[in-house]
Amino acid sequence: MPSKSSKTRNYKHSGKGTRKTRPWVIFNLFLLDLLLILGFFLTLHHFQLINSSQVNSDRQVQESPKNEQTNSDSASNTDTNTNEINWVKQDTPVQIPILMYHAIHVMDPSEAENANLIVSPDVFESHLQALSDAGYYTLTPEEAYKILTENVLPENKKVVWLPFDDGMADFYTQAFPLLMKYQMRGTNNIITGFIEENRANTLTLEQMKEMKNQGMSFEDHTVTHPDLSLSSSDYQTNELSLSKHYLDTNLNQITTTVAYPSGRYSDVTLQIAESLGYKLGLTTNNGLASLSNGLFSLNRVRIYPTTTGQELLKQIATN
Repeated sequence: MPSKSSKTRNYKHSGKGTRKTRPWVIFNLFLLDLLLILGFFLTLHHFQLINSSQVNSDRQVQESPKNEQTNSDSASNTDTNTNEINWVKQDTPVQIPILMYHAIHVMDPSEAENANLIVSPDVFESHLQALSDAGYYTLTPEEAYKILTENVLPENKKVVWLPFDDGMADFYTQAFPLLMKYQMRGTNNIITGFIEENRANTLTLEQMKEMKNQGMSFEDHTVTHPDLSLSSSDYQTNELSLSKHYLDTNLNQITTTVAYPSGRYSDVTLQIAESLGYKLGLTTNNGLASLSNGLFSLNRVRIYPTTTGQELLKQIATN
């Protein structure tokens, strides 16, 4: 049987042994806590990375349709800008109204002799307003040629061609601003000799170039405005060739149309015009134009100072 002192020693030894192991337990607990804390932060960081990646992914998904829509809109705008007119073949021969204007200004009493050639700006604007309200599309010379030779019309559009004879300065000061206001196009038939002489009350080459850049067109009305029907073949050739060359060279174009001065011409005139490369010839014969007139002797609708907008619409109705 062990002695009392032996028990005590064992107890004390046992107690000393417990005290010696306690720092290691604490240290191990510290390491465990440290590992737990480190694991927590690593896990938190991992979830933050996941969330950040998800947010970026969601943002890309959200922005992608917007970008696609923007690209789609840009393509749509491009398509709209580049869309051409849809020309439709017609079953019956096409007729087009080719109007005949000269001066656009308020007539001075001293101009009474030429009263029928002068339309006031107010009356002219009433014509444009009536045409616009009725849905008319204004033609270029090239489009008029296409319509007459191919028997086509723009889909769902009524057409009219607006030529002005003589190259008067008021085309720039009066007619041009109104045409731009109503988004319409006009053609001025130029007496080229008057331009070269810088004659008063006529357009300048600079004005013509400016207006051409805005959709206006400029065609031929000879060099000196002679009576072609009484002129020799050589004289007519000079008048038609020199004026065409002036316009072709100075406006960087191919002039396609001639308006015969005062509507006077002969069969020889038509032959010369065709031989020089013109495609169309405008007369003062009243009526709607059609291929049956002949491309070099097209009718026109004369406009008077008293012509109202509604009267104009009745004159040019093709059905």
